[in-house]
Amino acid sequence: MDQQTIILLITALLTTAAVQLTTAWNTCYYCSDDPSWIGSDWYDTECAAYDYRGLTVEHTGTGCYIRIYDSGYVSRGPISGDFEDGDCYHLRGYITCFCKDKNCNTDSYCEQCFSTLTPSTPEQTTVTTTEPLTSTYTTTTAEPTSPTTDASPATTIDPAANLSCYNCMNCASVDEDTTPTIEDNFLSCSTILVLESGLVIRGGSYDAHPDGECVTNTATVQCWCTSDICTRNSIRY
Repeated sequence: MDQQTIILLITALLTTAAVQLTTAWNTCYYCSDDPSWIGSDWYDTECAAYDYRGLTVEHTGTGCYIRIYDSGYVSRGPISGDFEDGDCYHLRGYITCFCKDKNCNTDSYCEQCFSTLTPSTPEQTTVTTTEPLTSTYTTTTAEPTSPTTDASPATTIDPAANLSCYNCMNCASVDEDTTPTIEDNFLSCSTILVLESGLVIRGGSYDAHPDGECVTNTATVQCWCTSDICTRNSIRY
């Protein structure tokens, strides 16, 4: 091997090493439980599990995503784009939320995407449920107004509630023996109803909400409660 060939090989090796050192690698969970993925290496019937810890992929993108379809199917994977942690993308038929850390696209059902709370003077209506309620759910449908400082909260919220909540997708009813629960430092439990499809998502929230509070927006009704596994009630709007 002549000297010129050796120099070229060394240059190629150094270039490859430099690229590897400067490339920012990330890892995301990558799966779907949609039957249209059957036959793919990334099809996993457990993909919709709240605390999914299954298939992963290395990539050079900017983050990871969770995509929840109105049908109840879930997909997870890597993505590149200009977004921040917790950003949401709404499109007819599904909702996507984004995150930036390694394997961050788990332990979430994109709860932050389903409603945006603004201080308001609400007009309240009662939401009908198919099972007896321990507290009345109400929905807020009002134009936002300036917040006031002398208003007292309807319910005192324990800042250290440490609640356990049902966590499931497409679960119109729940049962303590069959439905998974997550024990965490949740401050409230959440039930989300997607109006168009009837999809029900149950989970926990790290935000404090008064017991029985509900918010309605264009696509969903979301209600909160403040005791262990309290999201057993069914919502009909």
